[in-house]
Amino acid sequence: MRTCDLDTEAARIRDAVDDLRIAWGEVSDYWNDDVSRAFCERHLEPLGPAFKTALDSMSRMAQLVGQMERECRDETPESL
Repeated sequence: MRTCDLDTEAARIRDAVDDLRIAWGEVSDYWNDDVSRAFCERHLEPLGPAFKTALDSMSRMAQLVGQMERECRDETPESL
């Protein structure tokens, strides 16, 4: 039995990032001045590397959890 599904949660984060990019693209059609550019630089651009790091970490964690589950499932209990 899986206790967590990191792949599904990572997909949710990717979807949220895509939604944010789409929304910013729509907003920037109307809000395109020095303040919007500063907002993008200060708040949105730093999110890219942070999301990548988080998603890479979640992928690695999912691999490790899968490996642990396989190893635990494959072990035979010792006789008492």
